[in-house]
Amino acid sequence: MKIPKERVKVLILCTDGSWIKGLIHITEGLRVSDFLNDQKNSFIAVTNAEVQNQKKMNSGKLSSAANNSKNTLLLNVHAIRWVEEL
Repeated sequence: MKIPKERVKVLILCTDGSWIKGLIHITEGLRVSDFLNDQKNSFIAVTNAEVQNQKKMNSGKLSSAANNSKNTLLLNVHAIRWVEEL
């Protein structure tokens, strides 16, 4: 059974000073804060991710050859300082 998801555009500030703008996919009707506080999700996928301050970034899985725009980024929820819906 497929669980309905909705795409939410967000701006994320990481603990290392990196900024990520992109889409997260959460269960329909669920608040972003509830999704992030769910303990079974250690990492979240951010699609259409645009990263700023990438040189300093150590919050996600980026290769050293990555550019400023990634299709999908896996981000540790413990590395998130705050999230704003756009």
